[in-house]
Amino acid sequence: MDELRPESREYLDGLFTPGQRIGGDPYTPYSWIDIVDVQEVAVIRLPSGRLVADSPWSAEPPHELALRVPPGTYPVEVSWSDVPSLINGCYFERRECAATRLRIRDEPVVTWELVLGVGEDPSGPRADRAGFEAEEAMGCFADATAWESLTAPFRRFLADLPGFGQPTGPGRDTEDLCEGYFELARDEEHRADLLAFGVPEGWAQVWAGRARDGEIAVIVVPGPVSTSPWD
Repeated sequence: MDELRPESREYLDGLFTPGQRIGGDPYTPYSWIDIVDVQEVAVIRLPSGRLVADSPWSAEPPHELALRVPPGTYPVEVSWSDVPSLINGCYFERRECAATRLRIRDEPVVTWELVLGVGEDPSGPRADRAGFEAEEAMGCFADATAWESLTAPFRRFLADLPGFGQPTGPGRDTEDLCEGYFELARDEEHRADLLAFGVPEGWAQVWAGRARDGEIAVIVVPGPVSTSPWD
């Protein structure tokens, strides 16, 4: 893969820095976002260290990352942004998820890399577009060994959807977090969890930040706010 461009590095470094303005021209309204807060959403269990980053709605085999993390429990954090909007001539700001990260180690990131999936060729034509199809503009972190059970609530929800003109079907068997921005599914048999979050419509990329010793410190998926320099 090509060397990370300076603007991409600046973007990734700033995603979890409160007070940072990201994207666009600072003198052009509505082309940037302000990072206002970083919040821990949940602690998830990854007993195998095999991490999936994919849409929980996907009917395809899960997008398991080629990298491994030490088996354990890890906090997932959200970076909140204030996004400028203009509707019917009125300006306002809305709170939105700028990015979601799995924090492996509490150490500064010194290098970033785009994370490939298992079996993907780092020299192949899609290496600079590594990621997953973001069905329903949703992604998740989950343990690969429990993927089928952890995504079962989403499959049941689709199966139970009513026909056109019928009342709304039952909700999903997941836990809502942060006023519905996140969904948590648990598998007590495998002692594993899945945390679902918003991502850009259509396609999402996964980035790993490494500490000075070369070990993975964080895994980041940018959120639905489209200001990234690789768009």
